[in-house]
Amino acid sequence: MRMARAFVGGAACVVSLALAAAPGGAAQEPVYQVAAAVGNNMNHVPSFVGVEKGIFLKHGVDLKLKVLGTGQEMTKAVQAGEAQFLGAAYSNFPLGVDRGFKGKGVVGLMGDRTGKYSDEPVAIVTRKGTGIAKIQDLVGKKVGTPIGGTGHEYLGVALKRAGIPADRVAVLNVPPGNSVSALAGGQVDAVSVWEPYGALMLEKVSEAVLVQRGGGFIGYFIDMSTLVDVVEKQPDMVYRYVVALAEASQYTRQHPDEAAEIATRWIPGLEAGVARKAIRNMRYDPRITKYTLESWDENVRVLVEQKKLRQAMPWSQGIELKFIERAQREYPQLFSDLRPVP
Repeated sequence: MRMARAFVGGAACVVSLALAAAPGGAAQEPVYQVAAAVGNNMNHVPSFVGVEKGIFLKHGVDLKLKVLGTGQEMTKAVQAGEAQFLGAAYSNFPLGVDRGFKGKGVVGLMGDRTGKYSDEPVAIVTRKGTGIAKIQDLVGKKVGTPIGGTGHEYLGVALKRAGIPADRVAVLNVPPGNSVSALAGGQVDAVSVWEPYGALMLEKVSEAVLVQRGGGFIGYFIDMSTLVDVVEKQPDMVYRYVVALAEASQYTRQHPDEAAEIATRWIPGLEAGVARKAIRNMRYDPRITKYTLESWDENVRVLVEQKKLRQAMPWSQGIELKFIERAQREYPQLFSDLRPVP
């Protein structure tokens, strides 16, 4: 029986259950009642899968999901004690740490971690009649993107690679959920955003056209993070969560169509057909590798260049390796289907 969830001062509540029919009446391992702040997008499908398939509970974590729109909202939820874990990309998590958020990533969520750059889930989409066929055509156009998010960083790097000054493009703040209506209604000429919203625009907007997907512009990596205080005071809970997410990620990789179907129950307005297309652009890898550490440094450099971050910040300020490294040693089968790290 699932227990009622309770949270005290942002810390996970621990409930011990009697193990029915256990030899000698032994007590079961503790069950931690925990909340995670996740995004209403395809990045967080393993969390949806892990809850619905009972994988977190199997590892002693009774997980509740708080589904939000942006990494900034997730950070606020943890700071307010409404959740213990949050998903945050390297494109914005350093900003939170710089502004006083005392948290660290403990397990990978999204991104191909066998290289430094991974951005297939991000796309720039336009519609016929705008005159946009390539990145260079964005000059003088209105481009919508969630300001401060990964789509914004991706757009900035793509423009720079094309030799286009950022001020030659009018960037408008368009939340992910408004992507379809903003492009269809003509408020913007193009949108830079992550999945499933790229796939949604291509499916729902009449005469939508893909301008660019991925391309190795940025390292779009998301880790699930928690407060340093939680890492220090509740290491067993954190480790169980890390192992559970690793198993949920593997299940998602091995059952993409089922995972896409599950995602439709968590992401408003997402249809199964679109979800199945979108999930093909995703890479769910819980490892934190040498390449993702290099990508942290690269993202920080970009954030400093874009004047969003005041100064460089080493990865050690935002990442804790010990839990995922232990999980890889003790549960190698959960990583066996992933490509080896060169």
